[in-house]
Amino acid sequence: MSVPNVNLFLNYVESLVGQDKEYIENNCEQRAFYSCKNDFDYVGYVNKGSKEQLDYISYSGDNEKSLGIFNQDGLLNEKDISELRNRLRTTRSVIWHGVISFTEEFGNKYCDTYEKAYNLMKTEMPRFFKNAGLNPKNIIWYAGLHTNTDNKHIHFSFFENEPLRKFRDKEGVQYSKGHIAIGVIRQFKKSIELKLLNLSSEIVLNRTSITNAFKKLERTIFVKKIKELIEILPLTGRMSYDSKEIEKFKKKIDNVVNAMIMTNASLRQKLNDFDYLVSKKDEEIRNINKRMKQDENKNLLKEKYKLDLYRRLGNIVLGVVKDIRKDQRKFDYNTRKRTTQKRLEKAKRRALFKNCERLNYLSTQEVINAFQEFLHKLDEANYKRLQEEGVISESL
Repeated sequence: MSVPNVNLFLNYVESLVGQDKEYIENNCEQRAFYSCKNDFDYVGYVNKGSKEQLDYISYSGDNEKSLGIFNQDGLLNEKDISELRNRLRTTRSVIWHGVISFTEEFGNKYCDTYEKAYNLMKTEMPRFFKNAGLNPKNIIWYAGLHTNTDNKHIHFSFFENEPLRKFRDKEGVQYSKGHIAIGVIRQFKKSIELKLLNLSSEIVLNRTSITNAFKKLERTIFVKKIKELIEILPLTGRMSYDSKEIEKFKKKIDNVVNAMIMTNASLRQKLNDFDYLVSKKDEEIRNINKRMKQDENKNLLKEKYKLDLYRRLGNIVLGVVKDIRKDQRKFDYNTRKRTTQKRLEKAKRRALFKNCERLNYLSTQEVINAFQEFLHKLDEANYKRLQEEGVISESL
């Protein structure tokens, strides 16, 4: 019998409100862990992983490392995590918690990055809630992809925002009970595998839905700005954001980047995360400058990194524009047949849209890379400062 590519574990802890003394004594520690009333809680574990086995998480591995905690809107910052903990501490809802585990080969191929885990959970969690009889709009959920083990896996948890259930034996509205039918869990497990394999019927689009998707994309300001750029960029010379040939087109390229950010929620979220961290660092620099009685705005990072990001994203835009031209040239030949002309125009539009989608993906990845590089530089700067202060030895 073959080992399944995806395994799914799901459990829950009930609220202690209204429970008898014996139940509270037996379950108070576990509820405290998942409702974030301990020094080390489940949110912290999902966010950063753990180097040790935990009482309530027997499926965790040694040296487990998380790629960060996220929800439907992307990675959570410190403020978001603090608000999540406060919600968990006060909720009277059942708190569900689980793990999606992959075989080593399957996980390494299909769910080895934050992006893949995020896209999976963002799509499949609302469907799972609906199948379980829960209102997706009334659910607060979070998750994190854990690596550094043989089997990559996603930890997740969710709870109801407010009571909406009506039971025959109780007055008013209540929170849902914790039990979820095994058939629903099995369907969730199946949908996860199909989603990662890109075989799910929801993402195998028919011709009509493809046409509708293209029409929707065509109406966006993002595609409009790309078309404008394709028309004016030179056909020869060095296609680099900092080159002399491109200098006069920088504003148009920046317009494409701005339009892309405006229409790409995932990219916008990551830029907001980046902006939050850099702004926080700039505030530290301002305080240092004040103490040293220097110009408050000396050596600030935000503007510098903004310019660098636009340079990096601008180069990606130029590379994709070059590919669009190359793909569309394949369909540039004369024909007197009207039907053939229409077919060629559709093919050219399809090449444009597919490259625009690729541009969105590449830009998101570039922002992630820039973010990681910035964090690495902060670590290096902090290490150097500790050396200069004699806190750590240079020989270490």
